[in-house]
Amino acid sequence: MPLIALAGVGSGALHALAGPDHLLSLAPLSVGRRQGAWRVGLLWGLGHGLGTLVAAGLLMVVLSAVHLEFVDQWAERIAGLALLSMGVWGLKRRVGTGDDARQSRGVVAVGLVHGLTGASALLLLLPVTVSGTGAEQALFLGGFSVGSTLAMSALTAGIAAFSRARRVSAKVATHVPRVASTLSIVLGGAWMAGSF
Repeated sequence: MPLIALAGVGSGALHALAGPDHLLSLAPLSVGRRQGAWRVGLLWGLGHGLGTLVAAGLLMVVLSAVHLEFVDQWAERIAGLALLSMGVWGLKRRVGTGDDARQSRGVVAVGLVHGLTGASALLLLLPVTVSGTGAEQALFLGGFSVGSTLAMSALTAGIAAFSRARRVSAKVATHVPRVASTLSIVLGGAWMAGSF
């Protein structure tokens, strides 16, 4: 049984670090950040993990009644919209301004939407949702959420540390989030367009 949870942690971490959409969503919130970058990833990861758990639960309930291709198309569209929205938010966001609690809720909400709509995460979860005991499913899904959350936190901390270690100038630090936000908008738009 512990191996199932460990497999879930590994799958979650792999999912978190392998997705360019995760990097593009988190880079604008991490580059140049002096402190608390890990917290941004943690909040985003918590939302993502919760969304993934809800999506997996729904998948388990409706798997036999719904055509998966239809679900995949709409999930891709909504994930594209979440990326697009995150890019717009990143372009509008000014570093160091605004209400921290409001920004934290926004980060969790975007992670939640991303977790709910992430078709690639659902593909990783599909085998466990249709096989195994309830305890095995719970262990894997819990491990997946923990692994992806910790990896998101490490990713944002790593981005911030790298930008500080390389002594990224203030000018570059303001351009990188804008570029990442613009790429997030482009990727989100392309993702949505490709799903039609």
